[in-house]
Amino acid sequence: MKDFWEKFKIERKVFDRKTLLAIFRLMNKGYVKTVESLVKEGKESCVLSAKDKKGNWVALKVYRVEHCDFKSMWKYLISDPRFFAVRKDRRSVVYNWCKREFKNLKIAFNSGVWCPEPIAFFENVLVMSFIGEEGKPAPRLIDLVLSEEDAKIVYEEVIENLKKLIKAKLIHSDLSPYNILLKERPYFIDFSQAVTFSHPLAKDFLERDLKNINSYFQRIGIDIKEDILGDLNERIR
Repeated sequence: MKDFWEKFKIERKVFDRKTLLAIFRLMNKGYVKTVESLVKEGKESCVLSAKDKKGNWVALKVYRVEHCDFKSMWKYLISDPRFFAVRKDRRSVVYNWCKREFKNLKIAFNSGVWCPEPIAFFENVLVMSFIGEEGKPAPRLIDLVLSEEDAKIVYEEVIENLKKLIKAKLIHSDLSPYNILLKERPYFIDFSQAVTFSHPLAKDFLERDLKNINSYFQRIGIDIKEDILGDLNERIR
């Protein structure tokens, strides 16, 4: 534990003692054997590359506890019928935020959506399959320059993936080229804000997701399908 702390304590106060203990709990249960490196750092979380006991690469998403906007997260949680009773304290909010992404990923993955496979979670640490090669994450769609032919294919695949998500009665709510990884096919990531159809703003979130996707592909010269929005909206009714 001392060696682990020395290696990661400089990562902007993500790893407090409770977070370290949560990671070791997941290690003791066999979901993680080694933690390798920092892959991505954001305002609310960071992602680490790791390996399980079989040597397979996995991703650890560690949600910040002390340095997060937990009040905004709480408001977002209680608007979700699945989490309306969450207490308004920092750890309860962050732990349920982690649980929420696990649940959303499970719904999506079990419905055939191309996304990381959720493996386990404990407190503020989520374990999922790694989208990339040898500990290096697949590139984000926003960071790639695609040929017109490839862009058309990717657009069709993104829309098909979105339809699968809608069929599962789940809306990503934060879908954009920044939250799509490309590894042979597009993978949706970052499901912490995803909502079910029962959310009062479900249609608004769907419209925003579609606008983000269509705007991106239009900018790179791809003809979008004008009837997609109406088609998907019909599925929510």
